Amino acid sequence: MSKLVRLNDITDESVLDDILNSELVIYEDIQGSKIFVNWDGINFNISPKSPSAEPINIIDLALQNYYSLAIKYFNSLDDRVKGLLNKSWFFCFEYFPDSQPANIEYNRVPKNNLVLTAICKGSKYKPKFEYTIEELDEYARLFDVDVIPIIFKGSLTEKAKEAIKYFLNTSEKDLDYVFGEKSFSFFFFKILNPQLTGSFLMDTEFQKNLEKIIIRVPERELSFELLNPLYKRISDSNSTSFTEVYTLILVNFLNFCQSVDFADLKIKGSKREEAYISLICILYNMYLSEVKDDLLNFDFVVPEFFDKEKFRINIEMIPNKSTKLFIEEDIKLEYIFKCILGSFNRKRKNPIGIFTENTITIFNRFVEFLEKFIDTYLNKKSEIELTKNKLLDFGDFFEIKYDVDGEGEIYPDIFDEIQKGSESSKKKKGKGKFEEPVIGKPVDKNQF
Repeated sequence: MSKLVRLNDITDESVLDDILNSELVIYEDIQGSKIFVNWDGINFNISPKSPSAEPINIIDLALQNYYSLAIKYFNSLDDRVKGLLNKSWFFCFEYFPDSQPANIEYNRVPKNNLVLTAICKGSKYKPKFEYTIEELDEYARLFDVDVIPIIFKGSLTEKAKEAIKYFLNTSEKDLDYVFGEKSFSFFFFKILNPQLTGSFLMDTEFQKNLEKIIIRVPERELSFELLNPLYKRISDSNSTSFTEVYTLILVNFLNFCQSVDFADLKIKGSKREEAYISLICILYNMYLSEVKDDLLNFDFVVPEFFDKEKFRINIEMIPNKSTKLFIEEDIKLEYIFKCILGSFNRKRKNPIGIFTENTITIFNRFVEFLEKFIDTYLNKKSEIELTKNKLLDFGDFFEIKYDVDGEGEIYPDIFDEIQKGSESSKKKKGKGKFEEPVIGKPVDKNQF
């Protein structure tokens, strides 16, 4: 699978003729959620979007139910299947947590929620998509999933060539007239393969909002995309207001954490991700024990996408019973937990919402602090496991070394820094004054 070249942009008639006169394989484009799956001999490593992306970890799984079906399915495969997988290969799938994972809504989901679309035989950093249709079919049967649907294979008829050229030379405005009550998919599917009565996953219907078809020239390892100019993406309505609420939640939580005595916290977990979830659960519980009523009265709208089950917190992955009770009590409390859990395990680079450059610096220092806290816990846990006879002194187990400034303070006054950045931010956005919050108390919601 080489890089896709846009056929709509080719204006040289001889080049177009050369492509259309080749032996072709034409696929229907499938809009699932792209994942790359590798069996390393011990575990299935699942990475979103590309082989080089970080594999999905337990924090990602706890944040939402989105990947739960895929994780459970691959882990259910028997040893016979695993034994037939090349440990250096990555298998590319379109994953369907439901019937609308992206911009296209389908009538049904594929077999076991997966469609095999490609095989990567190179390294994760230099992927080589070298495979045949026969290989895709073979491995799709092995995984017991669907394979990317082929519309056409072979040499195009003269009628099909003329139809493609006619389409490429028709303006977007005129395509409405050309298609009439039909669609892009109906037009090409019927020309390329008249026996087809519907699109993939559409039962007996043709997909009215198909983005493109993919034209592959196997002998030359060339691939082209033929785009549908009438394709419509789902509009993104989440924009600025949700971004400001999201960052306000983080700032408020970060403010609260400055008053926490971390030396008293007893976290659990044998792996870094487990320890992180345990720590965030404890901090979240402490936070809500003080400000739950204020948060419930906080006048903000939970994003619409959060109503979908696939984006809700995966309650099975949350080990803390008190946290589960808070999450199940109100969707606002669940959304706030999702924002916190998904944010403090990595640093930020750019300003967002009410975050300024100074806020990001403080935020990143706190992320570093949490990393060091977890490192100390894991190191001490390892010492305990290796020293069962208690020869070591563990009295200083939680003596964390804090970064201090010249005056001996743990951190600079966080909201002094935020105040400086917000003064310029409010002028740009015309917002009300951002008052300095009191430690341990939520920011006044009415100020925005």
